[in-house]
Amino acid sequence: MLRLISIHDFAIIDQLELELDTGLSALTGETGAGKSILIDVIGQLLGDRADAGMVREGAEQADLSAEFALPDEGPATAWLAEQELGADEDDHVLLRRVLTRQGKSRAWINGRPVAVGQLRTLGEWLVDIHGQHAHQQLLQRDTQRHWLDGFLEGHPVATVRDAYRAWREAARALEQAREAQADTSDRLDLLRFQTGELAELAPVADEYPRLLSEQNQLAHGTEVLTALQTASQQIEDDSGLDTQLSQVLHALQDAVQHDERIQPAVELLESARIQIDEAGDTLRRLADSVELDPERLAELDTRVSEYLRLARKHHVDPETLPGLYDELQAELDALENGGQTVEALEAREQETRSAFDTAATALTQARQHAAEHIGQAVTDTMQELGMAGGHFEIGIEPADKPQAHGLDQIEFRVAANPGSAPQPMAKVASGGELSRIGLALQVLASQQQTVPTLIFDEVDSGISGAVAEVVGRKLRTLGERHQVLCVTHLAQVAAQAHHQLEVQKTHAENGTRTAIQPLDDEHRVEALARLIGGSQLTETTRTHARELLAAAG
Repeated sequence: MLRLISIHDFAIIDQLELELDTGLSALTGETGAGKSILIDVIGQLLGDRADAGMVREGAEQADLSAEFALPDEGPATAWLAEQELGADEDDHVLLRRVLTRQGKSRAWINGRPVAVGQLRTLGEWLVDIHGQHAHQQLLQRDTQRHWLDGFLEGHPVATVRDAYRAWREAARALEQAREAQADTSDRLDLLRFQTGELAELAPVADEYPRLLSEQNQLAHGTEVLTALQTASQQIEDDSGLDTQLSQVLHALQDAVQHDERIQPAVELLESARIQIDEAGDTLRRLADSVELDPERLAELDTRVSEYLRLARKHHVDPETLPGLYDELQAELDALENGGQTVEALEAREQETRSAFDTAATALTQARQHAAEHIGQAVTDTMQELGMAGGHFEIGIEPADKPQAHGLDQIEFRVAANPGSAPQPMAKVASGGELSRIGLALQVLASQQQTVPTLIFDEVDSGISGAVAEVVGRKLRTLGERHQVLCVTHLAQVAAQAHHQLEVQKTHAENGTRTAIQPLDDEHRVEALARLIGGSQLTETTRTHARELLAAAG
């Protein structure tokens, strides 16, 4: 479980240390306070892509760390030992990541430097994050299949994928051998010419998109630089936006002393001035980073043109030239060096196809068994979430052709009303219904997890009232087996938490700051009352808040 998070100079947090406990912890706060920043920090510590914009304005780097408690035995502990990254005390692991203003990052596990990919690997055994838009992704067929396969025991999907790869390689080898057998001499001449041309280009995987990106930047460098410099000057000149806004503020600040109604407008203008200053700094830094290099641009134009010429000649996309070169070279090697006979390759193709069919059939049966269990479990949860009479099922139909993921076409179907036939979820579920079905699926998936810490980032969007209370109880139940952190804007959900943390944003002359404070019972009542009734607290909203806490136990 996640014990401690330490944050320095990240986003609008200058310094924060937060201890987390077992059970369900709710993270609440006003809209725009930065409730999801903590989730972003955890994501960075688990290997998410770094961004220089995450470093707090005015700081040179962001420094993030987290301490996780580990079970005595488990995949994370075993992986740390295998990588020789274990701590002196095997019951915890310390992760650290530093993000610099220049967009670079460094990572450590238990004080030892590691690659970001190692953070990502370890993170899969430590935390499972359910984002606020996860239910929208469930409308996609690929996501539905991947989600269903997450409930299968063993590794049937990997078995099918390996069998499919072996079969396709055998089929390609057989096809190439038959074509070569038909006219080996002419084919050899053509292959030698084609591979020779491609060898001169020496295409590299993923190079072409990088060439286009760099070419575009250099080709428009002067235009971009002019725009950046002009905008920066219009902000920072003596008569620019910053100066004009400062003059307006100076005049209004005198008037505030005589009429306090002006104060909100002054605060808005002060915030605008800070943002304009930050925009001016950003534009100036971007202008300084623009490079003009005509010689490099000419080199790029020549190489891109050669990519395009050969792509047109071979009737392929430029990005695929590296793979095409490898295929043609492999075929040339096979013809020049001899190889297996067509008869042997036919036997190999039949053998690998039979192995694939066997593995795919077993995968289909495993999916059908899991789909039946999931369908009933989600249907039961739908009743609790205010969709009385609703029904959920997972359709498994034969696919048009064999794929690396098997012989099945997966489709989530739902009947929102009693008596109606289940239809594809993307066609019949409304926004609110989709949110509830998605939440039911996520809660069910979390029950299968062995990951100790589960994070839900506003997955309760689109629900309210009694349904929200049910959601809170389900998250609380998860908190009895896992450590659960939930970002929520609903009082009914937050009240069910064992612990509540409030995000508080403050404004000062040197910028906006965010802090996160654990709440005691008295302050929880106040925080819940704000979630219920807004900033105007009344005894009625406080009473409702106390009732929610009492009902949660």
